[in-house]
Amino acid sequence: MKLALYRKYRPTKFSDVVGQEDIIAALRNQVAAGRTGHAYLFTGVRGTGKTTLARMLAKAVNCPNTKDGEPCGECEICRGIDNGSILDVTEIDAASNNRVDDVRDLLDETSYTPAVCRMRVYIVDEVHMLTMQAFNALLKTLEEPPQHVMFILATTEVQKVPATILSRCQRFDFKRIPEDLIAERVKYVASQEDINITDEAAALIARLADGALRDALSLLDTCASLDPNVDEDVVKRLAGVTDREYLFDLSRKIKDRDITGSLETVSGLYMNSMDPVRLLPELIRHYRNLLMVRVGGITLRDCSDSMQKRYEEESSNYTESELLDCLDVLSAASDKMSASIDREVTLELAVITLAGGRAGGKRQSPAEAAAAKMTPSAAPAAKPAVREERPVQKKEEKAEEPEEKMIPEDVSEQLPPPEEEAPPAAYETVPEEPTPQMQKVSSGSSEGLLDGWDDCVQVIKDRNRTLGALLKSSRAHVTATHLLIEANPMAIKFIRDNEDSRSVIKEAVASVTGVRLPVGPWKEDTQKKKTDEDDGLEEFLRMAEEAGVEVERRS
Repeated sequence: MKLALYRKYRPTKFSDVVGQEDIIAALRNQVAAGRTGHAYLFTGVRGTGKTTLARMLAKAVNCPNTKDGEPCGECEICRGIDNGSILDVTEIDAASNNRVDDVRDLLDETSYTPAVCRMRVYIVDEVHMLTMQAFNALLKTLEEPPQHVMFILATTEVQKVPATILSRCQRFDFKRIPEDLIAERVKYVASQEDINITDEAAALIARLADGALRDALSLLDTCASLDPNVDEDVVKRLAGVTDREYLFDLSRKIKDRDITGSLETVSGLYMNSMDPVRLLPELIRHYRNLLMVRVGGITLRDCSDSMQKRYEEESSNYTESELLDCLDVLSAASDKMSASIDREVTLELAVITLAGGRAGGKRQSPAEAAAAKMTPSAAPAAKPAVREERPVQKKEEKAEEPEEKMIPEDVSEQLPPPEEEAPPAAYETVPEEPTPQMQKVSSGSSEGLLDGWDDCVQVIKDRNRTLGALLKSSRAHVTATHLLIEANPMAIKFIRDNEDSRSVIKEAVASVTGVRLPVGPWKEDTQKKKTDEDDGLEEFLRMAEEAGVEVERRS
């Protein structure tokens, strides 16, 4: 049976490993100095050499012919460890041997001295799969094992390993292998196997491997089984990835809000066996490249010079906020895809969201959409309808109480009107003579309520959710010079402290009414309130005198 390329070309010496130079140097120095530890933890993403280096370390501590910490690879012990015939070096898959009984059986074996080697080495792969009881059973032996025992734990999810285990091990973090090193290794293996591969194909394989050399060699093996002359098209067909030109075409249709064309593009990719699981990361990578070039002119490490120039030209059509919104939508779709019943539908919904204008730009409220359709000639001179304040009802009549009192008396005292004191921070400078825009809204009562304020609040909510929530159940009063907001104290303070909020309110009112006014807080007329109170007192005194009750009047 043909041996897979990643197994056939698995490194057998420290010098053959690529991309982990710091870890290799540390392990070789320990072996050369005879100061190896009793427990090691190798962590990192898949395909970066954790198990391979664990085997090399097992050979290095047992090889009688080491030179500068490097095992010879030719002695009986080295060959026996490579082919698995020496039982003193044991590899355990924690995914299938994760019970506490399995760990206890392993620990029972540690009491026996090695038969051939100097050290008994236990390599526990995917150690994070052990149960908590199994970890607890391993603790004591892992901390103080017999002098002839060494543990090497390997995992891709170190966050699942208990801290009590981590503190007893020497930890080495394996980093992703750089793409240029993977491409060189792929071309070397191809030359040894009489496979003709182009530089572009090797670079594409390295990029798809995502830092894992094993994945790269597996993909090379797959491509070579189809055609011994491996080029970029062969890799794309077998890997299920899109052409970068196709990504530019898809992103351009999304930018043009062409929902139909975008969906047809996705459907065509799906019919050509382009897996959505592959297409979505490619699309995320595409928008990420556009953002990187747009933000700081960063040189993309996985692109040729011509492709870099193409990204620079395309990125000029976007703003940073548009690209960030697109990445947010695609990242959310990526999170949902693993649990989705139909992954194609998940990708299509993300494309519809992007092309439908709900990302990559501000959403339009119904009022804004209606205003956008009106041409300057057809748009009438906007004039907000003003309704008069209700007359103050007499005490005998049962006045209808509002659902919520907007501003308590103590708060209204904190909000002086512009004519009494210096304007607070929430006010803006007003010209001495009212402008034509102000005159448009001053034709009614000087304290009239602005009709259409609910529509304005909806526009505000679309642009600033926090401000829109604070203005719920609020009212707006129109004077000759101001738009005065009557709201709860928290909203008043928020508007006063945030200049942007006042701009949002002005823009929202302008989009709905066509009139722009300075913004300020509303304060009830205290003189009017005092008059109402005096009228009520006089009525009370009159009623008391008619009833024959003596009342002393004081000035």
